[in-house]
Parts: sequence; C-alpha cells; structure tokens
Amino acid sequence: MDRFVQTVIEYAKNISNENLCGQNDCISFRGKRGYMYITRPNVNFADLTENDVEKIDLVNANSNEYKLHAQIYTEREDINAICHVHPKWVAPVAKAGVTIPTVLDDMAQIVGPKCKTAQNTIEDIVKNLKGVNSCLIKDDGCITSGRTMSEAFTCIMVLDKASHCFVSSAVIGKNITIPFIEAKLMQIIYKKKYSKVNQENLAAQEEGEEE
Repeated sequence: MDRFVQTVIEYAKNISNENLCGQNDCISFRGKRGYMYITRPNVNFADLTENDVEKIDLVNANSNEYKLHAQIYTEREDINAICHVHPKWVAPVAKAGVTIPTVLDDMAQIVGPKCKTAQNTIEDIVKNLKGVNSCLIKDDGCITSGRTMSEAFTCIMVLDKASHCFVSSAVIGKNITIPFIEAKLMQIIYKKKYSKVNQENLAAQEEGEEE
C-alpha cells in the first residue's frame, strides 16, 4: 500500500475516532502528476480499507463530489488535503446558512478570520474558500483544507469547537469575537512563521513514496 493511500486511511479513522463524522463524508489527498486519492461514496471511515480509496485523475473526475475536490486542488496550489465532513456542531450552523465569526484564537490561525456558508455548488464553495481553509456548505456540513492532511484534520476539530462556542454563546447572549484585522494577522503569522517548518515535515511524512 503506498503512502498516499495510507494517509487517507489513517486520517479517516482519526476523524471517526474523534466523532467528527456524519453522512456522506469524503476526504482526499493530492497525489503526484495530477492525481488525487479520495474515499469512495458512502464508506465507513471507522473500517476504511485500501479498496475504499480511489486514485483519480484531476482532469477526469466523474462525480460531483470528485469534481469538487478536483476543482479546489486546481484553483488552490497551496492545498494538498481536503475533508468534506459533517461534524455534530457544524451541521446546524451550516443548515442555518450563517457565518461563524472569529470566536477563538485557533480559529483565526487555522480556519481563517471567519467561516462563511457557501451554497451547495462547486463554484460557490471554491469562491468561499478564497483566502481561508474552510467554509460551511448549506445543508451539507463543511469543507476543510490544508497544506497537509494533518492541517485539514486539525481544521475540522477547530471548526467544530468554534461552531459549538458560536451556538452556545448565541443561546445565552452575544458572541465575543476577535476583530477581523487582528484575526487576519494571526492567520498570516501562523502560516508564515509558526507552522511553516512543521507543515513541511508533516508533508514529507504523509507523502512518502508513491507506487
């Protein structure tokens, strides 16, 4: 089994272990020479096997889900991993179609200054990922992305925590948020300084050798 497939299986099981799954979850990892490795439809992340992961040419993706991942990779050279998942706290916010402001420091760093809800079309999802690592999808969970699968997975955990905070705070009163400029600066510093070496090391580990 090549390392790209192993990485997809490893993180699918991590997503399951952290109870961040829902229905119709799908994750992918950018391979070499214009390919991606992506989970098949309706698979169980807890018991994922090599047969549940497909190697797909980005140019010839033949389903809406595969086309979505392929288009994101084509538009964003900095993205090497994508998770389309439906965590518990994200789902109701995505259904409501609202924007999550920056309610946590780690949201500012890893997700972005805010997380908008895109309409469930490839064009609108790609548009709403501009400059950030995640967006909600109306009635369909969220997309998270990263330079590595580790970063995309971390983004899920942070976004679900931010969604929990957002929903809980809305029930008892007004959310306390980080100002946009400050949040954007935190994101830039995180990407350019604190996380750069770590992500480069993780990328080398995740990719390994392709068969």
